[in-house]
Amino acid sequence: MSKLIVVTGATGMQGSGVIDALAANPDWKIRGLTRNTNSEKAKALIKRGIEMVTADLDDEDSLVKAFIGANAIFAVTDFYEPFATGIGPEKAMHIEYDRGVNLARAAAKTTTLEYYFWSTLPDASGLTNGEAKVPHFDAKGAIDAYIKNDPVLNSKTIFLLTGFYASNFNYPPFTPIYSKPTGQYILALPANSSSYLPSLGSVDNIGITVSGLLQHPYPKEASDTKGGRYVHVTTGKYQIQDYFSKWAEIAGKGKLQVLSVPFKQFEALHGMWGTELGLMVKFWEVAGPPKMWGTVGEGDVMIDSRELEGVKNRLVSAEDTWRQADWSRF
Repeated sequence: MSKLIVVTGATGMQGSGVIDALAANPDWKIRGLTRNTNSEKAKALIKRGIEMVTADLDDEDSLVKAFIGANAIFAVTDFYEPFATGIGPEKAMHIEYDRGVNLARAAAKTTTLEYYFWSTLPDASGLTNGEAKVPHFDAKGAIDAYIKNDPVLNSKTIFLLTGFYASNFNYPPFTPIYSKPTGQYILALPANSSSYLPSLGSVDNIGITVSGLLQHPYPKEASDTKGGRYVHVTTGKYQIQDYFSKWAEIAGKGKLQVLSVPFKQFEALHGMWGTELGLMVKFWEVAGPPKMWGTVGEGDVMIDSRELEGVKNRLVSAEDTWRQADWSRF
């Protein structure tokens, strides 16, 4: 008999990736959650045979109902949805935290639950003793702490630490600009170009990791912990210059130079998005490997996704993601 996984944010990038990774697995039925089952993306999932249910992350009761019968739950929140309305990072953090807690509380009430997959990010403030605060990281770090404070839910939770999406070139702060006088592409960032960034590769790697963990559970030798069980979903770390130069090579754009600029100049170029994403880049520089991988709690353990059975040979690198994309618009 098939088990049931409930996927939050089913029409989003991460949720749809989890659905894609499990859709052909007869051992698992999928229930997708969305606020609007009449959206085009929701209708497309319904046509594929995915059960779609209306639920709201601001409404714990709706989540409790949507989670009924779930053996596994994939949970994700979106800091940028409220942030994009212009309310500021502090209010966006509060909204994301409340939504993450609603998800956790609803999951804790699900009597059939075996696995709770929580998509998270490093606790930047904790890892750098407050030197590098990143609102969209720290909100998720606070939700991590809430989950770990519930021994029953924590024992079922796998914390999925994600990194830099290979598709982030679509966002202006990470879109290189061609400089005709120098004959090369330029990308200004508020960090030393020799600093490292953690590469997620394709966003589909999150779904691949969930799928692999359902087939090959978290290793027992690493499961006896009072902290959190983390998986770093990654295809490796790169020096910033090397990462963006590799993109330029694969995309057929020739050379690319990363320019290190003062944080205030990056903010002036990109407004509130420059502030938020600039803080992330500064965190990479301040924390450095291995701290930028995350986890700061007592007893936390972490496994690299590249070491997991059912995952390691399926991950899609940034390079392969770029090879499949059309870069003619740049």
